Formats: sequence, structure tokens, C-alpha cells
Amino acid sequence: MQQKRKYIVWLVIIITLVFLSFYRDYFFRCINAMLLAWDYDMDYPMPAHLSFFEQLEYTTVMNLKWFFTLFFAFLFYLISHLAINYQFSNRNYNRITFYLFAGLTVLSALFIGIGLFTSTLSDRMYEFARFLMGLAQSPLVLMVLIPAFMLVEKEKQKA
Repeated sequence: MQQKRKYIVWLVIIITLVFLSFYRDYFFRCINAMLLAWDYDMDYPMPAHLSFFEQLEYTTVMNLKWFFTLFFAFLFYLISHLAINYQFSNRNYNRITFYLFAGLTVLSALFIGIGLFTSTLSDRMYEFARFLMGLAQSPLVLMVLIPAFMLVEKEKQKA
């Protein structure tokens, strides 16, 4: 029974991560399509649950994208934290998970800041910052942490 429960919990975690990954992609694609349509003075009908964005100003939507980037990164951190805690119940692993997500976010902000102050590197810094935040908004971090922590656990058992 305990093993079955563990499989069900992991299935829920995986389904949640897959859903969140696809929804995040869909969400930003809709917003970016709307902004692009506005750039070319065209209409873009947003899906009903996102239609409130159509009422906002262009700069407001652009600024909200920063908020939603952090929001989705936080959701992925939260799920990763819960998964790591469920699998290992180790506070050090929870701290590592937090510092990894925080580090990706801070590094991304640092590269954005550098890009703002150096016009020649602006595009490269922005792309790298987006890459880092893309990692924080994906299940990839968890997919690396779980095997890494499992290896640490195996090494502890050998010692």
C-alpha cells in the first residue's frame, strides 16, 4: 500500500509539472502573439481566460511578463521543493533546491542589469538571462537534482 501511494504521489507531481510546463509555454505564447499583433496594429483575440490582457496598455503587459516569469519560476521551485522533501526529507537538500532556484533568478537579474548598462552586450545578456530563467521555469532542475541527491544517498550508504 505504501509503495502504491508513493507511485500515486509521484504521478501527481509529474502530471503537475507537465501541465505547468505546457501552460506556461501557452501563456507566454499568447501574450507574445498579442504584443506582436499590437506592434503591427493587428487584432489578436486572446483566449477567454486571458482576455483581460487586451484591456491593458502595452507597457503594462510587458511589465506583467516580468511578474509572471517570477511567478512561474516560484511555482516550479515550490513543486521541486515539495518533491525533494517528499523523496528525501532532508533539509540540506531543500536548502540546495532553494539556493539553486534563487541563484538562477539572481544570476538572471544580474545579466539583465549588465545588459542594461552595456549596450554592446545587451542582446547577449538578455538571451542568457532568459535561458537561466527558462531553467528556473522548467522541470529540468528537478530532473537533475533528484538523481544527484540519489547518488549522494548511495555514497552515504557506502561509507
